[in-house]
Parts: sequence; C-alpha cells; structure tokens
Amino acid sequence: MQTAATPVASPVASSPHVLGTRLRVLEAITSPDVNLSLWRRPAQADIAREVSTLSASRLPKLRHRTSADSFPADLSALLQRQGLEAAAFEHLVSDLCLLAEQFFKLSGNRDVKFQLVTTDSDNCGRFHVDTRYLRMICTYQGPGTEWLRDDQVDRFLLARGAPNDAVIRFGEPSHFQAFWVGIMKGEPGGSGNGLVHRSPSVAGSGQTRVLFCLDAEP
Repeated sequence: MQTAATPVASPVASSPHVLGTRLRVLEAITSPDVNLSLWRRPAQADIAREVSTLSASRLPKLRHRTSADSFPADLSALLQRQGLEAAAFEHLVSDLCLLAEQFFKLSGNRDVKFQLVTTDSDNCGRFHVDTRYLRMICTYQGPGTEWLRDDQVDRFLLARGAPNDAVIRFGEPSHFQAFWVGIMKGEPGGSGNGLVHRSPSVAGSGQTRVLFCLDAEP
C-alpha cells in the first residue's frame, strides 16, 4: 500500500492537465491554470479481490456528507447500512481513507460529500463540466471516466447542449484506468475552464463499475 506523501508546494504547471505516477501529483490541482491532476498508480490486487465480491446493486448512488474528522466513521456507517462488514474490505477502506485525507488537504474548508457506488448502468453519458469546485474520482473496477483535453473541446457547442460528436473537435477521449485517481475542477462560477468529462458506457456489457467520488462544494 502506498502511503501519503508529505505535503509540498504545488508545482508550477505548463499544462492544464498534470499527470504523474506519484501521489504528490494531486497537489497540482491547486495551480490556477490546472483543471486535472491525475495520479496514474498501479492496480492493487488485494483491493481488486475485495471489490470483485460486490454486486451492481450493492452500493446505490447516494451522496453522504462527511468531513476530515468523520470520514472513517461515515464510511463504516455506509458499509454497515448496506450489510457489509468493514473488516471484509480492509484494504479498500484503508485506500479510501488515504484518498480522502489527500482531498481534504486540497479542498480547503468547503463542505464535502462522498459516494461509493456499484453499478452496471450508464450515467452522465454526455460530456459536461461539474458545477462543483473540486471532484476526486477513482474507479476500482470497470471502465474509468472519459475526459477531453482543453484543445479538443468546442466549449461554445458544449454550452449549447450539442451532442458529444460535435463537442469533440478532433481525436478520441482520454480515460482513467482502474485505480487511477483524478482530481478535476468544475465551474461553480461559470468560468468556462472546468474539465470536460463523462461516465463510460457499461449497460449491457456485463461489467460492474465500483466507483469512489469526493465532491467539494463551491
């Protein structure tokens, strides 16, 4: 299990999308010009085994208020409500607490909500920008979030509800792989610079996505 790095000043980024293989890359999201920091970490076999036991309907899509102090207890309460023993998911729980710790450091004193979801349905299939200040997302199983580089996006057409094919100026979407951790900026003030992304299609594929998400409100 990779442990948390000591916080340092966030790097000056020359790109709005900063990708790296170390935990500290997540700190790049504090740069005003960055709308995605992506930690490209390897899969962890112990967690993969734990989440493989979860059915698509086991963890419904519900948002739960949390805080830096209460997150471990809030997560445990969620698992108990769904009839799941935290001890059976010790590696997953440890990793979720690690990610939450990093997110709270970067999100300031904003209200935070979290989701731990299992699903075999499609959701948010249209490219869009969140209205939240920051979102951390990690897919532990199944296909990950799809996203567009800034130079690929026609934001004029995006704002007018154009179909996905029209919004993409060229090329194909990028996507998170399983276990990768991304923090993306939204557009709570209508700045027009948030990360454009969507959920992947899984309906009818026989796949179950296991997804963790933390949202910092504006």
